[in-house]
Parts: sequence; structure tokens; C-alpha cells
Amino acid sequence: MSIISMSINDELLDKLDKLLLVKGFSTRSEIIREALRNYITTEVWEKEKGPLVVTGMVISNKKSESPLNTIHHKYEHVIETTLHTHLDAKNCLEVFILKGDSKEIKDFLTELIGLTGVKAVRHALLSAEV
Repeated sequence: MSIISMSINDELLDKLDKLLLVKGFSTRSEIIREALRNYITTEVWEKEKGPLVVTGMVISNKKSESPLNTIHHKYEHVIETTLHTHLDAKNCLEVFILKGDSKEIKDFLTELIGLTGVKAVRHALLSAEV
């Protein structure tokens, strides 16, 4: 592992040290590495270039299950696994673990948003380092 040196003003260093304690990091290096990984992952997502691991979550009514399945099969190359649960008599929650090209993952989530009966689509970026 390489060692780098950086300059940082006292105010920012104080904020970093406070955050380090609150978030449970044991060293400044750990929190800076985590911040860099998050920054890189966000850049990959925004520029739509490169691999990512993402969770996608969808709440829909039960009547939209067939269109969801159609899109699911279209994007099976980026879907690692799914979890399906019935929230109540009318609504379902589907959680997708997605791995692949960021553009393909974005396209998949965008198509889900456009389906009739889909009430919410959210995602969480996990990693650009697969």
C-alpha cells in the first residue's frame, strides 16, 4: 500500500477527526479511503462508465408483476439476485442486487420507474470496485 502526504487546514482536520469518532473509524487513513471510494463510485454512476454494484428497490402493486418480470428478463445480465416480499394485500417490495455496467443499471432502474403500478424506485450505490 502506498503512503501519501496531504495538506489540510485545521478547521477541516477538526471536522474530520470528529466525524472519525462518530462513524467509528479507527484512523484518518480509513475514513479518507472510504471517502475516496464513495467519490469514485459516484463518478462512475454519474458518467455512466464502468462497473458498479448497486441495490435497486421497487414498491409496486401486485398487478404490475408481469411487466416487472418482462423487464427483469431483459436485464438479467446485470441482475445478480432478487428478493420479493408482499408488503400487504395490494403492494409488493422487490429488491435487486445489480452488478455490471453503470449505464445498463441506470437504464434498468429508469425502465422500472416508467411502469404502470410502480409506486417508488430507489437505489443505493455500493461500489465501483467489484
